[in-house]
Amino acid sequence: MTAKENLYRYYHHQTFEVMPLFGEGEHSFYPVNGFLERPPMNGGGKDWFGCEWIYSELAGAPAPSMEHYVLDDICNWREKVIFPDLDAWDWKKAMEEDQVAAADREHQVVNLVICTGIFERLHTLMGFEESLMAMITDPEEVEAFFDRMTEYKIELIEKLHQYYNPDVITFHDDWGTQKAMFFSPELWRQLLKPRMKKIVDKAHECGIAFLQHSCGKMDEIIPDICEIGVDVFQCMDINDIGAALEKTGDKMCYQVSVHSQLFESMDKSGQLTEEIVREMVHKEFMEWGATGKYDPLVFPPQTWYEKVVMDEFLKCREELRGTYK
Repeated sequence: MTAKENLYRYYHHQTFEVMPLFGEGEHSFYPVNGFLERPPMNGGGKDWFGCEWIYSELAGAPAPSMEHYVLDDICNWREKVIFPDLDAWDWKKAMEEDQVAAADREHQVVNLVICTGIFERLHTLMGFEESLMAMITDPEEVEAFFDRMTEYKIELIEKLHQYYNPDVITFHDDWGTQKAMFFSPELWRQLLKPRMKKIVDKAHECGIAFLQHSCGKMDEIIPDICEIGVDVFQCMDINDIGAALEKTGDKMCYQVSVHSQLFESMDKSGQLTEEIVREMVHKEFMEWGATGKYDPLVFPPQTWYEKVVMDEFLKCREELRGTYK
C-alpha cells in the first residue's frame, strides 16, 4: 500500500496498513497565498476582509492587530463587514500563486488548509474580548453573523473544490485555552455547532475529508465534534485522548500533539530523561495507535527528545503494521 493510499484510507475511515506519519504521503497547501484568509505568506498586512495582521517573530506566525478593527459593534456587521466576492476572484491566478499544478496527486493526498474559522473571523474583525462579550449580550446578532459567515465558507469550499480539488481540508478555528474553552459548551452548541455541521456537510458533499484543527481543552465537546461529522480532530495532548477514543469509537480519528509543552519544560528543568520519553510515548502509541483512529503529530526532530519520540514512533508503527481491520 502506498503512503498516499494509506493516508487517504485513514482519512476516510477505511482499512489502512500503518499508523500515519504527519506529512508522509501528503502535499499540504500552507501557507496559502492564492486567497487571503490571512495575508500572503502568512506574514503581516491585510486579509481580504480588510483585517490587519502583524507578524510575530517569536510565534513565527501573524496575529490580528489589536489597534485597528473593522467592526466596533456586532449590531453593525451588515454595514461594516464586506465579504469577498468569490465569483470575481481570479482563481486561475490563485492556482498559479499556490502552484496547484505542481502537486503530485499520483503519490500524495492533497490537503488544503483554511485558516480563520467562523469564530476566529469574528474576533479578527472586532477583537477578542468584544467578540466574547457579544456572544453573551447579543447572541441573536452573532448567530446572524455566523449564518452569513457559514454561507461564505460553504461558497469558498465550492470554489476550492472546483479549482484546488483537495482530498482533505484542514479547517482552523481555535475554541479554547490550556485549561478550558473560551466560552461555555452550551454556547458553542448554540452558536457554532449547527453552522459547523453545514460546513462539514458541504465538504463531504464535494467528496472532501474534513480535518478540524482546534487548539485548547475541548474534552466537553469532543462527542459533539464527532456528531457533526468531522473525520479527523487535530488537537492538543492536554485533552483526554484515551477517554475521547472510547466516546467516539470508530467514527472520528485524532491527530494529536506529543507532549511538546511538557517535554520542553521538563527538559529545561533537567527532569527529562530518555527513559521517561520512551515510556510515555510508547504506551500512547501502542494503546491509541491500536485503535486505528489515532496518529501523533510527530515532526522532523529538532531536539534530542524529539529524536527519541520519532524513534519510538517508528518502532511502534512497525509493531502495529497490518493489524488494522
